[in-house]
Amino acid sequence: MTMKSLLLGAAASLAALATAQAADLPMTKGEAVEYVKVCSAFGPGFFYIPGSDTCLKIGGEIRADYRFYNQSGDSRTAENGYKQTRNNHTSAFNTEARISFDARTQTEYGLLRSFFQLRANSRPIPSNWNVNSDTSGNTFSIKYAYLQFGGLTAGYAHSYFGFYDFEYGNTLWGPYYAQSNIVNLLAYTADFGGGFSATLSIEDGRDHRQNAFRSTMQGGQQVPDVVGQVRFKQDWGSIAVQAAAHQYRSATAVDSNGVPVPPTNANYIPRENNWGYAVGASLLLNIPALDKGHLVIEGQYADGALDYLGISSTKTKGQDYFINSNGSFDGGKGWSVTAELGGNFTPQWGFNLVGGYIDTTYDKFSALGGDLGVKEYSLTGNLTYTIVKGLTITGEVTYTHQDIDNTVWTTGTAPNTVSRVADAKSNFWTGGVRIKRTF
Repeated sequence: MTMKSLLLGAAASLAALATAQAADLPMTKGEAVEYVKVCSAFGPGFFYIPGSDTCLKIGGEIRADYRFYNQSGDSRTAENGYKQTRNNHTSAFNTEARISFDARTQTEYGLLRSFFQLRANSRPIPSNWNVNSDTSGNTFSIKYAYLQFGGLTAGYAHSYFGFYDFEYGNTLWGPYYAQSNIVNLLAYTADFGGGFSATLSIEDGRDHRQNAFRSTMQGGQQVPDVVGQVRFKQDWGSIAVQAAAHQYRSATAVDSNGVPVPPTNANYIPRENNWGYAVGASLLLNIPALDKGHLVIEGQYADGALDYLGISSTKTKGQDYFINSNGSFDGGKGWSVTAELGGNFTPQWGFNLVGGYIDTTYDKFSALGGDLGVKEYSLTGNLTYTIVKGLTITGEVTYTHQDIDNTVWTTGTAPNTVSRVADAKSNFWTGGVRIKRTF
């Protein structure tokens, strides 16, 4: 046998052996790879969470704010107007980051949605014109955290009283007087078709309290606020009417040892449970000549439920109830109105003009001053330029004027202090620039 024959025989034997061993091995395929798929059912930006039928959208913003202040007026009390001094800031900067998660699943019973937004600030800019105090940096807060299923909304969401602030409110910092609170609530919205809908919302009354004067304390909550709204929406715009019921009740006055004080004590507060209320209406008119063109007007009246006026935007704020000069339990009263005109007149340029007025009264607030009244109006204008998609720069200017009637202020040094009564007037200018990136 030649060498060539031996080599050919060995190769054939090895090939046969390899074939037999391969036949004994299990047949396998490459593992399937799940790729992220676009979810077009809910608009741009949504994608399917791998391995589920839930669509998720992750969004965010970076806001760089640069603000400047100027105040003038009467310098009497910390709560009333004051003149510009060396102790007041005339500029303040802040950077804010926002990130949100919007998860949606279409079920046989309707849409299931959960929404969460977190905010982080490098150094929050003082609000309510209190520009003579510093704020701590690197603060984190929850902006929204709620779930929706069909017509049900549960969690930390915008109050259902009005719709101006939730859908518009397009100022950077300029105040306006409309309900703007994010509150803990449980709400149901029924859609009747033809543009008609109605919402009933049970909201935590602690999120709607006003205690600015601090001369009285509110007791523990017994009953949450009840808010209702009826809305009619068409191509031309929307109209809505809303109402809210708010309980306010006094706390038990105590001495320095925590012991309740008797009725003969000067600090005694009558134990009362009363109901305040607020009513309002909103009107939206679309302006077809402008991209996103709109005119919105919203107004409200309140008695013992001043938070619904948007009073948190004012410098002095307000008080749901007080003990008047007759020793009676009484609620603060007031009304407010806000209007906004805005839209984009080119693809790059947009504007908003916002004006608002608020008027609150406290009858027989004190024996010395009589009735206390706070009136404030504000005018804001801003202009936005879109540099590229997702990047904008906005400039804004705001003027605010405030009148406080029959305010009590103190002069002199203890024990030789003198209390006086006078009207206080203040003027505030605020301007600034915001650079914002959205994604």
